[in-house]
Amino acid sequence: MGIANVFGDDQTRAFFRGLFTQALAEDKPCFVLHGLEVAGKLRAVTGSSRSGRRLICEFGAIAEDELANTSPGDFLFFDNIQNACQSGFAVYDFSVGDEPYKRLWCDIETQHFEVLVPLTLKGRALGQALRQGARLKAFVKNSPTIWKLAKMLRRKAAGQTPPLPTEDEH
Repeated sequence: MGIANVFGDDQTRAFFRGLFTQALAEDKPCFVLHGLEVAGKLRAVTGSSRSGRRLICEFGAIAEDELANTSPGDFLFFDNIQNACQSGFAVYDFSVGDEPYKRLWCDIETQHFEVLVPLTLKGRALGQALRQGARLKAFVKNSPTIWKLAKMLRRKAAGQTPPLPTEDEH
């Protein structure tokens, strides 16, 4: 998608490996991984946290291979949601960010607000710049046409080919 791999460096990988490995030893782990394996290959994965009666999907990924167009991520979300319901969770939460696939599964939207209190003149200037950046980002993401164009430009800037037709539908 033209986005930097935030899980790419060794320190980050070691952190998550430790986090999820430690959770395996807990009776009620705070963090869980789910995966979908098809024909001996991992096709989709989600990493979630547990908070009270809420299961929060923190990240998900699918293998970009010959089965990607069969929606392995959607199947894994279905399985995760079904398991969350059977385990007594009241809410399955897709976490921060608005994407079409989230709206296919959810009927609850949580509004998030950022509070910034600058204490100096320099802080006020930075605060103003951050607010303007956030407004621009919200404008782009709230306009389907501009958001689609922005994602296409982001992919081109990263030297990637356009997505398969089904990618943006999920």
